[in-house]
Amino acid sequence: MSEQKDQDYYRAWMSHHTVSRRGLFRGLLGAGKRAQQQVELESVRRAIGRPPQAVAEPLFLALCTACGDCITACPYGLIEIKDGAAALQIDFSACDTAKCNACTASCKTGALSPLILSDTALRPLFAKGCIGRGNNDCRLCERACSSNAIYFDDNAQPAFTEIRCDGCGQCKTACYHGHISLVAGSPKLASLSER
Repeated sequence: MSEQKDQDYYRAWMSHHTVSRRGLFRGLLGAGKRAQQQVELESVRRAIGRPPQAVAEPLFLALCTACGDCITACPYGLIEIKDGAAALQIDFSACDTAKCNACTASCKTGALSPLILSDTALRPLFAKGCIGRGNNDCRLCERACSSNAIYFDDNAQPAFTEIRCDGCGQCKTACYHGHISLVAGSPKLASLSER
């Protein structure tokens, strides 16, 4: 009797704790899809700023030969070779991502492509000491932003719209208080035809 009771209990327990074949595959494929999305995000994110119109980071690192043609072509002197590849250093001058792109025209390896939107992948990081937070007097970064990406919210906190920001660095150079730094992020790798 006890053995029959154990078998009945086991069957009842299993009927509530089993996974169908469909559920098993759905779970496995869902986990694989999430892992793939994470890998794709990590492969797009940049460690440092790159010249505008740089291809995806793994491809850029493979194609860039550190020849220095982009350094010579940059009228603002913003490009340097760092760890064997071209990197953007925006300290004293902003990158004219909208009009210039001389670096792309000089690149013979395809690491910089005229088919990609101009984006350095650098994004503003506002320090807590930002003077625009306390009042409306400063806000030089907001006025300097040619793509209208920077704004101050209802609580007078600086923010930016990711989709509009092209990483030109005009906000950083306009802030003479030094309260804006640029950090590398994920570039917009859409082609110009998708725009």
